[in-house]
Amino acid sequence: PEPLPPPSMCRPRPDGWWREPPYSKWVQDRGREPTAYELFMDFIIGRAISSPKAMELAASAPTRLIVYEIIHPKRGTEFVRMFLNPTQVLEGPPEEEPDLWIKMGYYDFVPILGGEISVFNAVYEGRAEIIGNTTAGLDQYDVMTAILGFEVPRPRCWPRGHP
Repeated sequence: PEPLPPPSMCRPRPDGWWREPPYSKWVQDRGREPTAYELFMDFIIGRAISSPKAMELAASAPTRLIVYEIIHPKRGTEFVRMFLNPTQVLEGPPEEEPDLWIKMGYYDFVPILGGEISVFNAVYEGRAEIIGNTTAGLDQYDVMTAILGFEVPRPRCWPRGHP
């Protein structure tokens, strides 16, 4: 059978989508669609830093390197590297082995940062791949969930930052 089409929020968006809420609240308008790096950096500056819970969670995790390999339909592959604890966002492919590698389409990445879907939606629906340390992924998921203002679930039997 043919794969199902992506949900409407994961399809290419009309020009200027970043000028509309919720994105217009934190995406800097550069007069063009932001690159994956620009979008993620704006997300960290415009949303993460203003979330005390996200900052607390990011500071409690061990140092992690998470690489996002984002495929844009016109620009091709864009790499974003994020370090947790201390938080740092860099552009380009990694120079060292990451704890976690996340590969997905640009228009799956956008609604994740906008809080429209969870990162797991793209994974469960076969549009994203995650390779590496699952716990690093859960730490990143917790931080992203806190940034978006949602409850951060984590069983007591699986504390943050382990193994």
